[in-house]
Amino acid sequence: MLGSGKSSGMVNEATNLKANQNLTSAIAEMGTKEYMSNRDMDDVVPTHRRRMEEKPRDNGVPVYDPVAEKEREKQERGAVPRDIVERDDDDDDAELLELRRRRVAQMQRQQTKEVEWRQKQHGEYREISQDEFFGIVVREKGGSDDVCVHFYHKDFETCRVVDYRLSELARTVLSVKFVKIDAEKSPFLVERLRIKTLPCCVLFHNDVAVDRIYGFDGCMTEDGTLDPVLLRDRIVRATNPGPEE
Repeated sequence: MLGSGKSSGMVNEATNLKANQNLTSAIAEMGTKEYMSNRDMDDVVPTHRRRMEEKPRDNGVPVYDPVAEKEREKQERGAVPRDIVERDDDDDDAELLELRRRRVAQMQRQQTKEVEWRQKQHGEYREISQDEFFGIVVREKGGSDDVCVHFYHKDFETCRVVDYRLSELARTVLSVKFVKIDAEKSPFLVERLRIKTLPCCVLFHNDVAVDRIYGFDGCMTEDGTLDPVLLRDRIVRATNPGPEE
């Protein structure tokens, strides 16, 4: 024990006392700020080689911080520093919040559009007269952006088939307004739109006739019947061309 002053029997008592005093003095010196600032960090016992982390203390002497050392050892092994991980987590949270904000805004816009569509009788399939036509397809007159107008003849079987499929699509494709017109009662429109074959579906987008489907053209199955999926895709593709030019 340090400072006991007792001889071990191998050295005399005076020598032992002197050695204890020197060791006590050396330990006291190692605790001074001057020693800690001038010490050679590479000249230490390997099992005790660790850099001192500065922490607030009244006497200003650095103390060993095990948490800081553990974090430093992780970095030396290639681990990502904790502050970077926390920053990455913050970035991920910010991205998720932005995605959620955009999604909510998109849903709100969709709900607003659906209210407008319902007010313009989207979701229904009804017959209109020649006089109603321009109020349906011209936006300045209160018409819709996207309209499918079916010109039909009451005696044609193909017209009845198309009529049935359009009545189904009207309930599911809300963005498009579906209507039908008796071609026999609408000679002005038939001539104006140059309709030569029935049934004929004229597709309007922003007041412009962008496509027309004669009979089952482009919408037939291999056995020659009308494919409702192809018909739907044709209508949606024509009335939703992408960003406005």
